[in-house]
Amino acid sequence: MNAARTFRVLERTTAVFVALAVQIAAVAVIGDVFALAPRADAGPPPPDEVVARVAPAARGERLVTINLAFDLTPVSAQAVSAEPAAAEPEAATEVGPEPEPEAAPPIAEPAPEARPEPTPAPPPPAPAPITTSLTTQQAELRMLALMNASRLQGGLVPLALDARASDAARLHSAAEARVRYVYHDGPDGTAASRNVPACGTGWYGENTGKVWSGGVDVLHREFMNEPWEPINHRTNIMDVNFRRVGVGAVQGPDAVYITTVFCR
Repeated sequence: MNAARTFRVLERTTAVFVALAVQIAAVAVIGDVFALAPRADAGPPPPDEVVARVAPAARGERLVTINLAFDLTPVSAQAVSAEPAAAEPEAATEVGPEPEPEAAPPIAEPAPEARPEPTPAPPPPAPAPITTSLTTQQAELRMLALMNASRLQGGLVPLALDARASDAARLHSAAEARVRYVYHDGPDGTAASRNVPACGTGWYGENTGKVWSGGVDVLHREFMNEPWEPINHRTNIMDVNFRRVGVGAVQGPDAVYITTVFCR
């Protein structure tokens, strides 16, 4: 019994010593390796030596073995001993006065484009010539005779036939014949725009109508049968201030149109 206990104690003691020996050996090996590593304050190694880099050891629950991996990298003597060359001082260059900036060449202004002259508007078409016939001439003279006969009966001076006023009267009768109705202010303008230039004064009067089958007498009778009013066909014929008259008769497609223009 005592022998067995003694053996177990020796066995444990032996195991402890063995473990201690292994650890001591490991510490010794690690110390040698670190001794080989270059110090930070040491100068560069000789050109013919190598620098050893040690990888970290693998650790487990028990430190049984130590695996050392050596990565040997040769270092050339030129790479170790070469020192950066001192930068040579740059040669001083003389700095002269800065050149004055050249004046920019003048910018030529573009020549103005030639604008084409506006095309003048075409003149208004000339009115169609008034064709007169024996019938229209007789109608004009008959109207003049009837008006002067009425004025003589009323003690007034007969009206003188005015060529310029007659032309204005014929143009208005022709305009009425184109539209087939009688008017004072209409397609060819107003009575004032036509008759003031024709008379040469600001005073004018105008009578107009159309007749069939030479009924100039009928038209004059209708004018004179109107009541006496300040302005109507009768008062134009019997106005003491009117001394000239233009008469224009034009044959239309449906009737003869007659216009009379009174002037002072």
